[in-house]
Amino acid sequence: MLKQFTTLALLALSLTSVSIGSISAYANAQESPLARDFSEPMRILADEDFVDIANKVKIATGNVRITQGSLKITAHKLSITGFENDTGAAELFILEGNDEAPATYQQEIEPGIIVNAHANRIEYDATERVLKLIGEAELNQDGNSVRAETILYYVETMQVSATRGEEQVETIFRPRPRTENEQN
Repeated sequence: MLKQFTTLALLALSLTSVSIGSISAYANAQESPLARDFSEPMRILADEDFVDIANKVKIATGNVRITQGSLKITAHKLSITGFENDTGAAELFILEGNDEAPATYQQEIEPGIIVNAHANRIEYDATERVLKLIGEAELNQDGNSVRAETILYYVETMQVSATRGEEQVETIFRPRPRTENEQN
């Protein structure tokens, strides 16, 4: 009788382990593109690069391109501050465009939903995960857009706050497609 109970207990324990493993694998497979991006390595390409480890500063200039998973950023100049060492996490990224092109940001935040943004200057606070677009700023997502002098985009909560400059803030919402029931 004890042997049957032990066998049954071991079987139940192994099934529980398989189930938990399957749930964990399923959860990882269902992880959002945004969450996956934050676990990917960041690649920075530029014409010139300068690192001051003592002052925790990195500056890249000329045709700067950054990729991290679905994240794609372009700028003329990049300044990174707040990292502990070559492998430490950075705290603040400042991207600047030039007379020829603004700084740009693109990232898939949910499957099939891509955020595109551009501004004269983009500041990304990696600790708070807030994107600040400054100067002729525009943010587009799924056919909707916001144009303003300054736009704050809270990446994880997908909240947007915009402030006017000389012009008012312009927001454009794309109407959602009507279902067959709504059309009748």
